[in-house]
Amino acid sequence: MTANKRNNANFYRDLPVISSFAEATQGSLHAYVPRDWWIVVADVAGSTQAIEAGNYKKVNTVGVACIAAVVNVDRTIDLPFIFGGDGATFAIPDSLREGVIKALRASQQLAKESFGLTLRVGLVRVAELVTENYWLRLGKVQLSSYVTQPVLSGRGWEEAERRVKKSNAVGVVRVIESEGIAEGSFEGFECRWQNVPSFQEHKLALLVAATAKEADVNFVTYQNVLDKIQTIYGNVEQYHPLHADRMQLSFDPKLLSHEWHVRSAHLNIGQRLQYFAKMFLMNAAGRYLFANNKDTEAVKWSNYRNDMVENSDFRKFDGMLRMVMDGKNTQAEALQAYLEAEYQAGRLVYGMHKSREALVTCIVESYNGNHLHFVDGSDGGYALAAKALKQRFAAVKR
Repeated sequence: MTANKRNNANFYRDLPVISSFAEATQGSLHAYVPRDWWIVVADVAGSTQAIEAGNYKKVNTVGVACIAAVVNVDRTIDLPFIFGGDGATFAIPDSLREGVIKALRASQQLAKESFGLTLRVGLVRVAELVTENYWLRLGKVQLSSYVTQPVLSGRGWEEAERRVKKSNAVGVVRVIESEGIAEGSFEGFECRWQNVPSFQEHKLALLVAATAKEADVNFVTYQNVLDKIQTIYGNVEQYHPLHADRMQLSFDPKLLSHEWHVRSAHLNIGQRLQYFAKMFLMNAAGRYLFANNKDTEAVKWSNYRNDMVENSDFRKFDGMLRMVMDGKNTQAEALQAYLEAEYQAGRLVYGMHKSREALVTCIVESYNGNHLHFVDGSDGGYALAAKALKQRFAAVKR
């Protein structure tokens, strides 16, 4: 790789960190994605039907597994990605394109063989979007001392997703499992935590997209929404969907089977049984060490659950605001009344979905700090909130 290509590959790593989430929604603080990079969109086709059949955890698992596969292509390069419930969006340098395509074919194979799902994947080159005035910008916000999270702005992200999901769209490199090598690692993928029940009355999956053509107007809209959330729900700690003292390791074989299917898909039967036993033993040891507040050389168990809360993606910004919040029905009603008024005024579209619990799926590079936890609502979460948002958006366009 030439020096210029190497520096280009480190574009995301070298971005300055934005310290506050409220500031991170401001597109002027983001940098333009290099023109020779690619936008990758992966999502579970037919996710609504899978949800109706009670398979949202499978959908959720496939969405995180494909993130693990892409990240593992080259751990020396930081890649921006956003988890969307039923899939993920990435930006990747051209130097990783072939490796990422192989990893995503492996993800498609996993989705089909282990979960009976179809993972749809396509790549769109940034230069092609920019040429048509679809701009793409990236920022980076600090979650903790170990973990950062990308923030996205510009209409190019939405346009890339639209093209990938439209079967006859031109300029899309489509990833088809049967058309080449399927080769990827799901190392680091973990799903060992119990679902987290509401501490009050529900977990709310919320999506908000500002609709003005002017970026500065949209920034004001997002700031107003965040201010209203604080007014209704209080500070972040009061509506955070995870609490360290409520996080419990699971011994439910059905829940653990999701990680087992991902991590042992290509092992022989003896090795698969060994992996399942290993999960049980590690969770038993973890529960004991949590209960006794003990640390080991490998894991600071006394602080791990606090790190989980800090390193969770319960709120993010990818051209729209995405959040999972814990709250009361009266709070959700007050928020919906505000959002509906803003929707009727033409400033935004939104989608909401209440769930009983939060799902937590993880990618762990190191147990001592460098682990990221993906949060979604059960029973549909982001996917059903997105369905409601799209219905409102379609009504606006008519």
